[in-house]
Amino acid sequence: MAFAGVSTARWLIGPLCVLLTAATSCTVCTEQIVDETTSPDRAWTTRTTVRDCGNLATPTIDIYLQRADSRARLGEIVMLVRNNHPVKITWTGRTQIHIECSGCADDVRFARPSVHGISIAVSR
Repeated sequence: MAFAGVSTARWLIGPLCVLLTAATSCTVCTEQIVDETTSPDRAWTTRTTVRDCGNLATPTIDIYLQRADSRARLGEIVMLVRNNHPVKITWTGRTQIHIECSGCADDVRFARPSVHGISIAVSR
């Protein structure tokens, strides 16, 4: 009798896994690099991505900062903006970034004032 319960449990686990996979596969997110800038001394780069998780979530603009010689695809996140807004990143010095995000206003969810000694100014 104990074996019947085990085989029944195994019989239920297979279809349950298939259902869970089908239900969650629609929420796979993509993140595409849409812009990259380099500091005047070529030591740092920013990468701007658009993260899209399909119809179930609002797309976001993510801005990352990393050393130019880093092997990482993306560094530390410095700004996250809900919805797809035009963003312009300008290096105003070797340790200063200006991020212009017209129309972002309340859609800015996260913005760091500095990272790794790089000052970050944001205008909305």
